[in-house]
Amino acid sequence: MNAVKTPGAAPTAAADAAAWNSSGTDAHRRRLEDRSDPGHFSAIEGESDYLTVMNLLFKSISQVLAERCSLTTLQYRMLLRLLGAEGHTLRTTDLAENLRVGASTVSAAVPKLVEDRFVTRAEDPNDMRVVSLTLTEAGLDEIDKADFHVGEFLQCYWRNLTPEQLQAAFASSTNAVTLHNAKRLENGAFRLDTAFFDTVMISRTLTSARLADFGLNTSMYRILVALRILGLGTTASQVAKYLFLKSSDVTAPLKALESKGLISKERNSENRRTKSLGLTQKGWDLVEELAPIVYDALLETCHSNEEAVQIHLQAARDVVARERGAALFS
Repeated sequence: MNAVKTPGAAPTAAADAAAWNSSGTDAHRRRLEDRSDPGHFSAIEGESDYLTVMNLLFKSISQVLAERCSLTTLQYRMLLRLLGAEGHTLRTTDLAENLRVGASTVSAAVPKLVEDRFVTRAEDPNDMRVVSLTLTEAGLDEIDKADFHVGEFLQCYWRNLTPEQLQAAFASSTNAVTLHNAKRLENGAFRLDTAFFDTVMISRTLTSARLADFGLNTSMYRILVALRILGLGTTASQVAKYLFLKSSDVTAPLKALESKGLISKERNSENRRTKSLGLTQKGWDLVEELAPIVYDALLETCHSNEEAVQIHLQAARDVVARERGAALFS
Protein backbone atom coordinates (compact mmCIF):
# COMPACT_ATOMS: atom_id res chain seq x y z
CA MET A 1 0.00 0.00 0.00
CA ASN A 2 1.38 3.40 -0.95
CA ALA A 3 2.29 5.98 1.64
CA VAL A 4 0.52 9.33 1.70
CA LYS A 5 2.26 12.34 0.17
CA THR A 6 -0.60 14.84 0.13
CA PRO A 7 -3.75 15.31 2.23
CA GLY A 8 -6.74 13.29 1.14
CA ALA A 9 -10.43 13.97 1.46
CA ALA A 10 -11.82 15.70 4.53
CA PRO A 11 -12.37 13.31 7.44
CA THR A 12 -15.77 12.03 8.42
CA ALA A 13 -16.89 13.41 11.79
CA ALA A 14 -17.70 10.83 14.44
CA ALA A 15 -21.29 10.81 15.68
CA ASP A 16 -20.31 12.03 19.12
CA ALA A 17 -17.47 14.29 18.01
CA ALA A 18 -18.92 17.45 19.52
CA ALA A 19 -20.51 15.87 22.57
CA TRP A 20 -18.36 17.75 25.03
CA ASN A 21 -18.02 21.04 23.14
CA SER A 22 -19.31 24.39 24.28
CA SER A 23 -19.36 27.56 22.20
CA GLY A 24 -16.04 28.57 23.75
CA THR A 25 -14.18 25.49 22.55
CA ASP A 26 -15.44 25.37 18.95
CA ALA A 27 -12.51 27.38 17.56
CA HIS A 28 -9.82 24.90 18.50
CA ARG A 29 -11.87 21.92 17.45
CA ARG A 30 -12.50 23.53 14.06
CA ARG A 31 -8.74 23.89 13.60
CA LEU A 32 -8.40 20.15 14.16
CA GLU A 33 -11.28 19.33 11.81
CA ASP A 34 -10.37 21.68 8.96
CA ARG A 35 -7.27 20.59 7.05
CA SER A 36 -7.19 23.90 5.19
CA ASP A 37 -7.00 25.95 8.40
CA PRO A 38 -3.57 27.62 8.75
CA GLY A 39 -3.42 26.43 12.36
CA HIS A 40 -4.38 22.82 11.60
CA PHE A 41 -0.89 21.29 11.64
CA SER A 42 0.10 23.23 14.75
CA ALA A 43 -3.07 22.02 16.50
CA ILE A 44 -2.13 18.41 15.73
CA GLU A 45 1.38 19.02 17.08
CA GLY A 46 -0.11 20.49 20.24
CA GLU A 47 -2.31 17.45 20.76
CA SER A 48 0.69 15.18 20.25
CA ASP A 49 2.68 17.11 22.85
CA TYR A 50 -0.23 16.95 25.30
CA LEU A 51 -0.41 13.16 24.98
CA THR A 52 3.37 12.99 25.36
CA VAL A 53 3.26 14.93 28.62
CA MET A 54 0.44 12.72 29.93
CA ASN A 55 2.55 9.66 29.13
CA LEU A 56 5.69 11.10 30.72
CA LEU A 57 3.79 12.01 33.87
CA PHE A 58 2.21 8.57 34.05
CA LYS A 59 5.54 6.78 33.59
CA SER A 60 7.30 8.97 36.13
CA ILE A 61 4.60 8.65 38.79
CA SER A 62 4.41 4.90 38.16
CA GLN A 63 8.15 4.66 38.72
CA VAL A 64 7.98 6.71 41.92
CA LEU A 65 5.20 4.53 43.33
CA ALA A 66 6.94 1.29 42.33
CA GLU A 67 10.33 2.24 43.73
CA ARG A 68 9.21 4.06 46.88
CA CYS A 69 6.02 2.25 47.82
CA SER A 70 5.78 -0.98 45.79
CA LEU A 71 2.40 0.25 44.52
CA THR A 72 0.94 0.59 41.06
CA THR A 73 -0.97 3.72 40.06
CA LEU A 74 -4.17 1.67 40.18
CA GLN A 75 -3.47 0.43 43.71
CA TYR A 76 -2.71 3.96 44.90
CA ARG A 77 -5.97 5.21 43.41
CA MET A 78 -7.86 2.32 45.02
CA LEU A 79 -6.46 3.26 48.42
CA LEU A 80 -7.43 6.89 47.83
CA ARG A 81 -11.01 5.93 46.96
CA LEU A 82 -11.26 3.83 50.11
CA LEU A 83 -9.90 6.79 52.09
CA GLY A 84 -12.78 8.94 50.89
CA ALA A 85 -15.49 6.31 51.29
CA GLU A 86 -17.86 6.01 54.22
CA GLY A 87 -16.26 3.73 56.78
CA HIS A 88 -13.22 3.48 54.46
CA THR A 89 -15.11 0.63 52.75
CA LEU A 90 -16.20 0.02 49.15
CA ARG A 91 -17.26 -2.90 47.03
CA THR A 92 -14.79 -3.87 44.33
CA THR A 93 -17.48 -3.33 41.69
CA ASP A 94 -17.94 0.25 42.89
CA LEU A 95 -14.18 0.81 42.79
CA ALA A 96 -14.04 -0.50 39.24
CA GLU A 97 -16.91 1.75 38.17
CA ASN A 98 -15.33 4.82 39.73
CA LEU A 99 -11.93 4.12 38.20
CA ARG A 100 -13.44 3.17 34.82
CA VAL A 101 -11.66 -0.14 34.64
CA GLY A 102 -12.92 -3.70 34.50
CA ALA A 103 -13.87 -5.49 37.69
CA SER A 104 -11.26 -8.13 36.88
CA THR A 105 -8.58 -5.42 36.75
CA VAL A 106 -9.46 -4.28 40.26
CA SER A 107 -9.66 -7.87 41.50
CA ALA A 108 -6.16 -8.57 40.18
CA ALA A 109 -4.80 -5.62 42.18
CA VAL A 110 -6.41 -6.69 45.46
CA PRO A 111 -4.22 -9.66 46.59
CA LYS A 112 -1.08 -7.53 46.95
CA LEU A 113 -2.98 -4.91 48.98
CA VAL A 114 -4.37 -7.65 51.24
CA GLU A 115 -0.96 -9.33 51.54
CA ASP A 116 0.62 -6.03 52.60
CA ARG A 117 -2.26 -5.51 55.04
CA PHE A 118 -3.26 -2.21 53.46
CA VAL A 119 -6.83 -3.44 53.08
CA THR A 120 -9.00 -6.21 54.43
CA ARG A 121 -11.22 -8.22 52.13
CA ALA A 122 -14.71 -9.46 53.03
CA GLU A 123 -17.27 -11.43 51.04
CA ASP A 124 -21.00 -10.85 51.35
CA PRO A 125 -22.37 -13.90 53.23
CA ASN A 126 -25.46 -13.83 50.99
CA ASP A 127 -23.53 -13.50 47.73
CA MET A 128 -19.88 -14.53 47.64
CA ARG A 129 -19.45 -12.71 44.33
CA VAL A 130 -19.81 -9.41 46.18
CA VAL A 131 -16.48 -8.42 47.73
CA SER A 132 -15.84 -5.37 49.88
CA LEU A 133 -12.51 -3.80 50.78
CA THR A 134 -11.75 -1.79 53.91
CA LEU A 135 -8.76 0.46 54.39
CA THR A 136 -6.55 -0.41 57.38
CA GLU A 137 -4.23 1.67 59.56
CA ALA A 138 -1.33 0.29 57.55
CA GLY A 139 -3.14 1.43 54.42
CA LEU A 140 -3.50 4.92 55.84
CA ASP A 141 0.22 4.99 56.54
CA GLU A 142 0.93 3.80 52.99
CA ILE A 143 -1.20 6.61 51.58
CA ASP A 144 0.83 9.13 53.60
CA LYS A 145 4.02 7.61 52.24
CA ALA A 146 2.79 7.62 48.64
CA ASP A 147 1.43 11.16 49.02
CA PHE A 148 4.86 12.36 50.09
CA HIS A 149 6.77 10.82 47.20
CA VAL A 150 4.22 11.64 44.50
CA GLY A 151 3.88 15.16 45.87
CA GLU A 152 7.66 15.57 45.88
CA PHE A 153 7.81 14.60 42.20
CA LEU A 154 4.92 16.86 41.25
CA GLN A 155 6.49 19.83 43.02
CA CYS A 156 9.52 19.38 40.76
CA TYR A 157 7.30 19.13 37.68
CA TRP A 158 5.21 22.17 38.60
CA ARG A 159 8.34 24.32 38.70
CA ASN A 160 8.45 23.98 34.91
CA LEU A 161 5.06 25.69 34.51
CA THR A 162 4.37 29.39 34.45
CA PRO A 163 2.09 30.79 37.19
CA GLU A 164 -0.72 31.02 34.62
CA GLN A 165 -0.20 27.43 33.51
CA LEU A 166 -0.04 26.17 37.08
CA GLN A 167 -3.23 28.00 38.02
CA ALA A 168 -5.00 26.55 34.99
CA ALA A 169 -3.72 23.05 35.85
CA PHE A 170 -5.06 23.30 39.39
CA ALA A 171 -8.43 24.68 38.27
CA SER A 172 -8.88 21.96 35.66
CA SER A 173 -7.77 19.28 38.11
CA THR A 174 -10.34 20.31 40.69
CA ASN A 175 -12.98 20.34 37.96
CA ALA A 176 -11.94 16.89 36.78
CA VAL A 177 -11.96 15.15 40.15
CA THR A 178 -15.31 16.74 41.00
CA LEU A 179 -16.87 15.68 37.69
CA HIS A 180 -15.53 12.14 37.97
CA ASN A 181 -16.19 11.56 41.70
CA ALA A 182 -12.54 11.49 42.67
CA LYS A 183 -12.17 14.60 44.80
CA ARG A 184 -10.17 14.52 48.01
CA LEU A 185 -10.68 17.26 50.56
CA GLU A 186 -8.45 18.13 53.51
CA ASN A 187 -9.58 20.82 55.94
CA GLY A 188 -12.27 21.84 53.47
CA ALA A 189 -9.85 22.34 50.54
CA PHE A 190 -8.92 20.19 47.59
CA ARG A 191 -5.76 18.12 47.91
CA LEU A 192 -4.16 19.49 44.73
CA ASP A 193 -1.38 16.95 44.23
CA THR A 194 -3.87 14.08 44.37
CA ALA A 195 -6.27 15.99 42.11
CA PHE A 196 -3.53 16.56 39.54
CA PHE A 197 -2.46 12.91 39.65
CA ASP A 198 -6.03 11.69 39.26
CA THR A 199 -6.62 14.08 36.37
CA VAL A 200 -3.67 12.57 34.50
CA MET A 201 -5.15 9.12 35.04
CA ILE A 202 -8.68 10.20 34.08
CA SER A 203 -7.41 11.84 30.91
CA ARG A 204 -5.50 8.71 29.91
CA THR A 205 -8.52 6.50 30.59
CA LEU A 206 -10.91 8.64 28.56
CA THR A 207 -8.47 8.91 25.67
CA SER A 208 -8.01 5.13 25.65
CA ALA A 209 -11.78 4.62 25.61
CA ARG A 210 -12.22 6.94 22.62
CA LEU A 211 -9.47 5.21 20.67
CA ALA A 212 -10.67 1.70 21.55
CA ASP A 213 -13.81 2.38 19.49
CA PHE A 214 -11.49 2.55 16.46
CA GLY A 215 -9.43 -0.52 17.35
CA LEU A 216 -6.43 1.48 18.56
CA ASN A 217 -4.64 2.03 21.84
CA THR A 218 -2.96 5.28 22.82
CA SER A 219 0.54 4.13 21.83
CA MET A 220 -0.67 3.26 18.34
CA TYR A 221 -2.41 6.61 17.92
CA ARG A 222 0.60 8.55 19.15
CA ILE A 223 2.78 6.75 16.60
CA LEU A 224 0.33 7.58 13.81
CA VAL A 225 0.34 11.24 14.82
CA ALA A 226 4.14 11.24 15.05
CA LEU A 227 4.34 9.92 11.49
CA ARG A 228 1.83 12.58 10.41
CA ILE A 229 4.12 15.23 11.89
CA LEU A 230 7.52 13.82 10.95
CA GLY A 231 6.53 12.84 7.41
CA LEU A 232 7.74 10.25 4.93
CA GLY A 233 11.08 8.58 5.40
CA THR A 234 10.89 8.48 9.21
CA THR A 235 12.53 5.54 10.96
CA ALA A 236 11.25 3.63 13.98
CA SER A 237 14.07 5.01 16.12
CA GLN A 238 13.13 8.57 15.12
CA VAL A 239 9.51 7.93 16.08
CA ALA A 240 10.61 6.55 19.45
CA LYS A 241 12.88 9.52 20.09
CA TYR A 242 10.16 11.99 19.14
CA LEU A 243 7.73 10.35 21.57
CA PHE A 244 10.30 9.82 24.37
CA LEU A 245 9.96 6.06 24.11
CA LYS A 246 12.42 3.21 23.83
CA SER A 247 12.83 1.65 20.40
CA SER A 248 11.42 -1.58 21.82
CA ASP A 249 8.27 0.30 22.88
CA VAL A 250 7.29 1.05 19.28
CA THR A 251 8.02 -2.35 17.74
CA ALA A 252 4.71 -4.07 18.56
CA PRO A 253 2.51 -1.02 17.83
CA LEU A 254 4.21 -0.53 14.47
CA LYS A 255 3.55 -4.15 13.51
CA ALA A 256 -0.09 -3.80 14.53
CA LEU A 257 -0.46 -0.57 12.55
CA GLU A 258 1.11 -2.16 9.50
CA SER A 259 -1.24 -5.13 9.75
CA LYS A 260 -4.18 -2.70 9.80
CA GLY A 261 -2.93 -1.05 6.63
CA LEU A 262 -2.33 2.27 8.39
CA ILE A 263 1.42 2.57 7.77
CA SER A 264 3.84 1.43 5.09
CA LYS A 265 7.45 0.29 5.41
CA GLU A 266 10.13 0.50 2.73
CA ARG A 267 13.83 -0.26 2.73
CA ASN A 268 15.87 2.89 3.20
CA SER A 269 17.74 3.52 -0.06
CA GLU A 270 20.76 4.87 1.82
CA ASN A 271 20.83 2.20 4.53
CA ARG A 272 19.30 -1.13 3.57
CA ARG A 273 19.32 -2.29 7.20
CA THR A 274 16.70 0.29 8.18
CA LYS A 275 13.15 0.82 6.99
CA SER A 276 11.48 4.10 6.21
CA LEU A 277 7.96 4.54 7.57
CA GLY A 278 5.02 6.52 6.31
CA LEU A 279 1.28 6.81 6.71
CA THR A 280 -0.91 5.18 4.12
CA GLN A 281 -3.90 7.16 2.88
CA LYS A 282 -6.03 5.13 5.28
CA GLY A 283 -3.69 6.02 8.16
CA TRP A 284 -3.60 9.68 7.21
CA ASP A 285 -7.39 9.91 7.07
CA LEU A 286 -7.74 8.13 10.40
CA VAL A 287 -5.41 10.61 12.13
CA GLU A 288 -7.44 13.47 10.71
CA GLU A 289 -10.69 11.87 11.85
CA LEU A 290 -9.44 11.04 15.33
CA ALA A 291 -7.64 14.29 16.17
CA PRO A 292 -10.83 16.17 17.18
CA ILE A 293 -12.23 13.08 18.89
CA VAL A 294 -9.12 12.71 21.06
CA TYR A 295 -9.40 16.41 21.81
CA ASP A 296 -12.92 15.74 23.07
CA ALA A 297 -11.42 13.42 25.69
CA LEU A 298 -9.48 16.42 27.03
CA LEU A 299 -12.73 18.36 27.28
CA GLU A 300 -14.50 15.42 28.89
CA THR A 301 -11.76 15.22 31.50
CA CYS A 302 -12.37 18.65 32.99
CA HIS A 303 -14.84 20.56 30.75
CA SER A 304 -12.31 23.36 30.28
CA ASN A 305 -13.14 26.44 28.25
CA GLU A 306 -11.18 27.54 25.18
CA GLU A 307 -8.82 29.79 27.13
CA ALA A 308 -7.92 27.06 29.61
CA VAL A 309 -7.43 24.48 26.84
CA GLN A 310 -5.03 26.79 25.04
CA ILE A 311 -3.06 27.26 28.28
CA HIS A 312 -2.88 23.48 28.77
CA LEU A 313 -1.72 22.86 25.22
CA GLN A 314 0.91 25.60 25.39
CA ALA A 315 2.13 24.20 28.70
CA ALA A 316 2.49 20.79 27.06
CA ARG A 317 4.44 22.26 24.18
CA ASP A 318 6.71 24.15 26.58
CA VAL A 319 7.36 21.06 28.70
CA VAL A 320 8.10 18.89 25.66
CA ALA A 321 10.48 21.52 24.29
CA ARG A 322 12.31 21.63 27.62
CA GLU A 323 12.37 17.83 27.83
CA ARG A 324 14.07 17.61 24.45
CA GLY A 325 16.92 19.70 25.79
CA ALA A 326 17.03 19.03 29.51
CA ALA A 327 15.57 15.55 30.24
CA LEU A 328 13.29 16.84 33.00
CA PHE A 329 11.62 13.45 33.50
CA SER A 330 14.77 11.30 33.69
